[in-house]
Amino acid sequence: MGLFAAMGCGGMQPDASGDTETATARQALTVVKVPQSVAAGAYHSLFLKKDGTVWAWGQNVAGQLGTGGTSGTPQSQPGRVNGLPSIKAVAAGIGHSLALDVSGNVWAWGQNASGQAGLGTAGNPVLVPTKVAALSNVQAIAANGNFSLALGADGRLWAWGQNASGQVGTGNTSAAVAMPVVVQGLPTVRAMAAGVNHALALATDGKVWGWGLNTSAQAGTGATSAAVLAPVQVAGLPLAKAVAAGAGHSLIVDEQFGNVWAWGQNTFGQVGTGSTSATPVVTPVPVNGVFAVTRLVAGHNSSLAIVGNGLTVAWGHNASGQLGNGGTANSASPVGVAGVTDATALAAGAQHALALRPGCPVWTWGNNSQGQLGTGNTSTTPVTAPGTALIANTFYFDGDMDGFGDEYIPEEACEPSFGYVEDLDCDDYSATTHPGAEETCNGMDDDCDGVVDNGSASGGAECSTGQLGVCAVGVTACTNGSVVCQQRQAASVEQCDGLDNDCDGATDEGNPGGLQACATGQLGVCGEGVTYCTHGIIECAPIRGASAEQCDGLDNDCNGQPDDGLSFQSWYRDQDGDSYGQTSQSVLACVQPAGHAPNAGDCNDSNPALHPGAPEICDGVDNDCDSLVDEGLPTQAWYRDADGDGHGTSASPLQKCSQPAGYVSNANDCNDSNAGIRPGAAEVCDGVDNNCNGSIDEAASGPPGSACFAAGFQRVAAGRYHTVALKSDGSVWAWGSNSVGQLGDGTTTDRTTPVQVQGLTGVTAIHAGKHHSVAFKQDGTVWAWGSNQSGQLGDGTTTNRTTPVQVQGLTGVATLHAGGDHTVVLKQDGTVWAWGNNFEGELGDGTTTYRKQPVRVTGLTGVTALGIGSGHTVALKQDGTLWAWGFNSVGQVGDGTKVNRTTPVRVAGLTGVAAVYAGSGHSFALKQDGTLWAWGFNNAGQLGDGTTADRTSPVRVQLSGLTGMTALVASGDPDTDSHHTVILRQDGTVWAWGNNSSGQLGDGTTIRRATPVQVQGLTGVNTLAAGGNHTVAVKQEGSVWAWGSNSSGQLGDGTTTQRTTPVQVRGPAIP
Repeated sequence: MGLFAAMGCGGMQPDASGDTETATARQALTVVKVPQSVAAGAYHSLFLKKDGTVWAWGQNVAGQLGTGGTSGTPQSQPGRVNGLPSIKAVAAGIGHSLALDVSGNVWAWGQNASGQAGLGTAGNPVLVPTKVAALSNVQAIAANGNFSLALGADGRLWAWGQNASGQVGTGNTSAAVAMPVVVQGLPTVRAMAAGVNHALALATDGKVWGWGLNTSAQAGTGATSAAVLAPVQVAGLPLAKAVAAGAGHSLIVDEQFGNVWAWGQNTFGQVGTGSTSATPVVTPVPVNGVFAVTRLVAGHNSSLAIVGNGLTVAWGHNASGQLGNGGTANSASPVGVAGVTDATALAAGAQHALALRPGCPVWTWGNNSQGQLGTGNTSTTPVTAPGTALIANTFYFDGDMDGFGDEYIPEEACEPSFGYVEDLDCDDYSATTHPGAEETCNGMDDDCDGVVDNGSASGGAECSTGQLGVCAVGVTACTNGSVVCQQRQAASVEQCDGLDNDCDGATDEGNPGGLQACATGQLGVCGEGVTYCTHGIIECAPIRGASAEQCDGLDNDCNGQPDDGLSFQSWYRDQDGDSYGQTSQSVLACVQPAGHAPNAGDCNDSNPALHPGAPEICDGVDNDCDSLVDEGLPTQAWYRDADGDGHGTSASPLQKCSQPAGYVSNANDCNDSNAGIRPGAAEVCDGVDNNCNGSIDEAASGPPGSACFAAGFQRVAAGRYHTVALKSDGSVWAWGSNSVGQLGDGTTTDRTTPVQVQGLTGVTAIHAGKHHSVAFKQDGTVWAWGSNQSGQLGDGTTTNRTTPVQVQGLTGVATLHAGGDHTVVLKQDGTVWAWGNNFEGELGDGTTTYRKQPVRVTGLTGVTALGIGSGHTVALKQDGTLWAWGFNSVGQVGDGTKVNRTTPVRVAGLTGVAAVYAGSGHSFALKQDGTLWAWGFNNAGQLGDGTTADRTSPVRVQLSGLTGMTALVASGDPDTDSHHTVILRQDGTVWAWGNNSSGQLGDGTTIRRATPVQVQGLTGVNTLAAGGNHTVAVKQEGSVWAWGSNSSGQLGDGTTTQRTTPVQVRGPAIP
């Protein structure tokens, strides 16, 4: 079943060349006149009468007949659809109906399960015609399956309803589209057709587009597919003038010859190829024997056409006799519909058809099981030949015999009785009053258009009004049923045109348009004029005539030369108003021109302070215009300052009364090409006298070269391959390995000389672990940076940090210490807290769980000092006892075993301890009696007991007469078994023993020592630190010295060369 152009279910749009009359304000008749048309749903039928009323019959299970209810009993006799305005087109789907009123609005009723009524919701049937509010200005409608189409006057196509196959054209599929939407991707459309589940559109250029279900290639893609979700142009077609669509096939009428082309499902021969086929016809083919087609429709599986002036043919499915050829056999070629040679319109439903013919208007045939043929009965027997439906034409009695009848005396018949006519009259008692009659000026509506005396109505002839001036000329007009003379032009303001514009009998009075300034075209003052109206024309008259020449800048004698014959003098252009002008810009005039002065010689006419006779001032300018600058003023010497550092040189001085640009008053710069070299500049280590005092690279109050070495340091700490130092100003500096950011300078670049740790001030203590560093600030906060793989930075993460981050949750800290991969603090309340690596129990919390934030060491109070090794900790309590925990593989815990300890245990046999120290794998205790005791790893003699045997409990260190120890540092690298011990004596000397593979003992050799040897050349030491294989010392005057391994620059001397004796750390000197 299909639509053509704008018909209901099935057909081609008729040419509405003036046939349609709309019910507007100018229509006096109460009934409109529109072309008759028919539409067919699956099992119901619609008829649009000439008077704009809609009639329906057939199935009504979904309210599609518009009766206000539903019924399982078919309505076999036509009944009028109430509640509609005047209608000009109808369409029908499977179970719903559409109507288009004369104002361009769409109405819908019937089935709405898929939103096909277009009211915004899907659901229950719509029982009475309801306006589709979303649409207006519609020119055509179509329906077939369970969706609807509407064509706007602007050529846009709207669709709504069932969209399971994409037939609504939204670009996707859905159960229902309940509100009209514009089909995207189409050019301007002039006609359309709705199939059961697909749609066709005919563009204004004659090309055809298809979309929707495509299982039989009916969308025109040239191949079968499940669905086409967006319009595609149908290939292989000539330009078309009409389209139609059935359940699975599509048809067009070509524009040139009126031939029919078809494609899609051909199971019943509906494509018209001459034979049936189970395989779809995927490309368009012409239907043989059909030409000059004027109407074309498609049933679900059949096709019908009107050839020429009314001959009707059909082909395809015929089980219910819907081909109308007297039989029920399918036909793959067109056959004539019995007796129908004068059809004007067609419609086709699922298995029935309708035709409009002269006389009895509606003829039907095919299936009548639901009363859809309108014959007054239902039957399951096929009706194989056309018969008339029970509906007639309406005619009107023509009492005045003017060819138009009285609407209140109608008759219903196939043909009019004598005296009855088809068209309506607005006054059936006057033969001169009817539609189309000539309108005359008589106060009556002669042509029945609802307007009295409209048009020319005896008017338009020239006449005289009897008034004056322009008001005298008139034209005849019909007014209140009489012909009167109306003036063409009303009175207006008088103009200079030779007419009496204000109709007072006088022409151009009052000099209209006069007394306006104008130009006469003469020379001088004679060129100034005033307008005057003369004989209907505006003329320009001179205001004054020629006179003797005067010195006024005017051409008084009108000879084209102002002030000629008078005496002149020179006047000079004076722009700054100082009464002196530019000599080069002068004019001759009999009086002083504006902007000119009588005196020449101004040397700057943009500055009124500069002119002859002005006082000279010291500004580098010739104020008095005598070609001399600053003459007669006191001067002084000024010296060239080429580098802009505020200090000049004695070469090429200038004597000036004021300071010239680029010059200064002193000549004490020793390098005028470098602004960084000048008196008072900071001396840096660069081999240059930066402060111009005759000495090179000296620190403040220091000897030459002292700026090249680090100074101003108080404390130092050492990691495996890096060194950290604290200056007296509270800043922290670092050098050596920086692989994980342990130098804190925001990078991971190794440094061989000190760099400042970013963002740290006010620091009072530092410590270094294997690959991380920690600092304690005056405000009591603890900060850390570098490796954080075990959470040793205490910031709650395991993310390495290249700049310091604050340790979370710490208050009341007294001292802090860094182990290999963990950190420990002693609080002021005598408790100990730790975080980081805990694989060997080094955090002392009873577990081996890593901690990313501080946890308290279990069961330990009253602590006064700590010693931290790589994986163990030793604590000194107020009572002089020692307690230890953590890694104990070589006895470094000192409890007589080699068992790791996750909570503190007492170090065996020691009391009266005054101080405690720890190395990577060994520990020391200084007793109050001055003796030194050690235990733990001793592979290199680092315990100082004269052996290399490990000790699981304390043994006394043999100091060989060494006394006055003030500090001890013990370190080593647990990954290389490189361990050594260093002590500081009261006399400022440093002694060391243990491993010396990298020269870390500083005795000028790499020989291992089991007893102390003195570090060479080092005195005046204040503090010490021991790293993995290097040692660092800070002297009392703040310089830093280092020796041992230097593979990552950890000695800070600007190299990576190993040193067996101390070298001074290079870097900036701080006073």
